[in-house]
Amino acid sequence: MKNETGFFEGRELKKLFYQYWLPDSGDIKAYVVAFHGWGTHSDRLKDVANYLTENGYAVYAFDLRGHWRNAGDIPGHIDSMDHIQKDTLLFMDMLRDIAGNKKIFLMGHSFGGLICLIFAINHPNLAGVLVSSPLLGMFLKLSMGKKVIKSISKTLDKLSPNKILDNIIDQNQLTSDLKILREHIADKHKTEVISAKSATEIDKFSKWAMDNASKLLCPIFIMQSGDDKIVDKDMANQFFKLISFKDKTYREYDGFLHELWNEKGRVQVYQDMYVWLEKHL
Repeated sequence: MKNETGFFEGRELKKLFYQYWLPDSGDIKAYVVAFHGWGTHSDRLKDVANYLTENGYAVYAFDLRGHWRNAGDIPGHIDSMDHIQKDTLLFMDMLRDIAGNKKIFLMGHSFGGLICLIFAINHPNLAGVLVSSPLLGMFLKLSMGKKVIKSISKTLDKLSPNKILDNIIDQNQLTSDLKILREHIADKHKTEVISAKSATEIDKFSKWAMDNASKLLCPIFIMQSGDDKIVDKDMANQFFKLISFKDKTYREYDGFLHELWNEKGRVQVYQDMYVWLEKHL
């Protein structure tokens, strides 16, 4: 696997870091644009990228705004989900020049999965989209304490949208693979804060995605962890049922924690992704 890095011009000509992984053979079947989850970065995609490149796919990813190399002045802050959608569109435009007539798929995990779903709803001509444990209904099934935090974040969004709130995720709920878990805990580049504006935008657009699920008109594969304690897994299944497009696939992985692509049994997940991609070339 070859790994290279670069910069592209995102919204408002902002230079954004990206990286890509290519098959050693140089033969590429198709391209995959991958999105990481909230609080992480594109390096967390290296294992799934390794599997896909071994099977002939090129994988491209960029750190989302507010995260590590594209954090800007305020880590954990995005002005608008629309800005990330514009970054994605510009990134896709860049990649189309590279891919030529080969297909480009989208895939995303958690927050990255939400980004993919929104983009797919707005761009029905996509070759296909794969999402892992998508962040839908961010504030469902939360304790009363966190509901209060939600209310406060909305108030702060109006008064001080850049106000930073702690968003420390329990790393033990991400993966049961102890080697990867130790890497996550030691990761100095993870983002453990979120701005009031970001929290409000995620809540708003997760609801928008649910309301507009029937407008998704491209092939989709939704993968959901069965023992997810980070997002509400029932929302992914509800979203799937709302999709009217016939070419749709849903699979729940019993006993798996939130990060399907980093779980102990991830090889099964990878194989399912590979089979799905091969069918849609």
